Amino acid sequence: MIAFDFLTPLLELVASILGFIYVFLIATQRSSGWIFGIVSAFFFAVFFYRMQTWGLFSQQIAYIILGFYGLFTWSDQKESLPIRSIGKSIWIWILGAILLGLIFLISFTSSPNWRSFLDTEFFVFSLTATWLTTRKIIENWHIWIVVNVVGTIWFAYEHWWYTCALYLAYLLLAINGLRKWKKALFA
Repeated sequence: MIAFDFLTPLLELVASILGFIYVFLIATQRSSGWIFGIVSAFFFAVFFYRMQTWGLFSQQIAYIILGFYGLFTWSDQKESLPIRSIGKSIWIWILGAILLGLIFLISFTSSPNWRSFLDTEFFVFSLTATWLTTRKIIENWHIWIVVNVVGTIWFAYEHWWYTCALYLAYLLLAINGLRKWKKALFA
């Protein structure tokens, strides 16, 4: 039990530090950020597995896969992948994410409650935002801002303080990322 008490916060701390570096590098459009994201997701996967939060665990596995996709798409370009906007069609993505989350909730949860609803929607919205990030679609930052506010509150409630601090930092980085990407889009 001592190893568990020592290892779990250490996993959370390392994953949080790597996650911060990941978002900082992605906000500045550096493809090397995906490497930090992949490793962060691995450590978070182990952490959430130990905490038995299966939606968050599954989310990290998906992040690892999307991280490799993001690394490939951002690095495999002779010219840099351009930042672009999808405008009002972002609402189709948001509606799709809500519906997909509800389908997952109904399909995989025997007794839905607020925590399983939050876990499911957090999972789907985070994956939606990550997919948009891999394609350098600026609206990803709007979704990340909402996800990070929700994550900060949720992880404070769970007393996962490193993860809470990370999501607060993610919120600030998402606001800054949106600002930087807007500047680059309209340059």
